[in-house]
Amino acid sequence: MLFSNSKTSLKNPKRNKKISRTFWTPTKIVLLSGHLIVLPICTLIILSFLLPLFTASLSASIGTSHHSTSIPWIDDASECEHTGRNWRDRKCWDNQHDPTF
Repeated sequence: MLFSNSKTSLKNPKRNKKISRTFWTPTKIVLLSGHLIVLPICTLIILSFLLPLFTASLSASIGTSHHSTSIPWIDDASECEHTGRNWRDRKCWDNQHDPTF
C-alpha cells in the first residue's frame, strides 16, 4: 500500500504542477507585498527612535559632555583656585569631569 501511493505520485505530474500553481494565489501575493512594504517602514521608525540613544552614548564616551564634580581631598580655597578649579559652598569643584567619572 505504501509503495502504491509513491508510484501514483510519480505517474501523475499534473498533480504536482497544480499544487505549485495554487501556492501563488492573489491573497498570498497581496499579503507578501504588504509585508515587504511594512517591514522597511517599521525598521526605519525603530531606527529613528534608537539613533538618538546611540549618539548620546557615543558622545558621552568621547567625553564631550562635562559635569561639575567636587574634589574631596582639596579643602582649602587657595589650593583649589591654584589648581584651576572653582571654590563654591566650601567645596572645590572641577568642571572638567565627564559623567562616567
